[in-house]
Amino acid sequence: MSYGEVCLILARGQSKGIPRKNLQTVGGVPLVVRAVRAAHESVLSREVYVSTDDAEIAEYAKEDGAHIIDRPPLLSSDDSSSESAVLHGLSELGITDGKVIMIQPTSPFLRGEDLTALLRVANSHDSALTVTESHRFIWRSRSDGLLDGVNHDYRARLRRQDLGFNEFAENGAAYAMDVSQFRLTRHRFFGRIGHVVMPIIRSIEIDELADLEFANVIAEYLAFRNRE
Repeated sequence: MSYGEVCLILARGQSKGIPRKNLQTVGGVPLVVRAVRAAHESVLSREVYVSTDDAEIAEYAKEDGAHIIDRPPLLSSDDSSSESAVLHGLSELGITDGKVIMIQPTSPFLRGEDLTALLRVANSHDSALTVTESHRFIWRSRSDGLLDGVNHDYRARLRRQDLGFNEFAENGAAYAMDVSQFRLTRHRFFGRIGHVVMPIIRSIEIDELADLEFANVIAEYLAFRNRE
């Protein structure tokens, strides 16, 4: 097919921070499976693909109804970009136009409704991403070790509500791209960039073991809240 709208989940076998990260569990469910289930809950439920170099990840994903794209080792190293894996996946599927949603399993609380909203935003933009609202004052270290304010003037301290603009942090859950433009730019951000806001409690991104432990605490809390 030359035109398509697909969810592409990137789930390689190895990881620097956490061994076998995409198979680690949150709420008793492997991260890659949580990503597959979120995709199945979205409007793109039939077109869910997992790009992986790992047989065990592929087996878990297939059991939950995802299609598998075998990713070559050259595109599965620590130095390989996510963009290269998406380009490979699109080529394998023969998609040259349409929309692609790239999902990262390291955001365990992504939901189908977030992906559906992201696709809707992507239909009126060139690229889009999931974000969470940020209300933090950001500082940057200078070469002399002292700090400068990045998003605020520390000499005229304002209340957060008086800053006069909204700020968002990229939460790493999902990205949407126009396929034809993505194939030209080979980058996930281009043109008119849209966004979908996810609540902070669902925006944790797992990079380290502490993140994984915290995510399981959140999972217990969300499960308890849903039972009320």
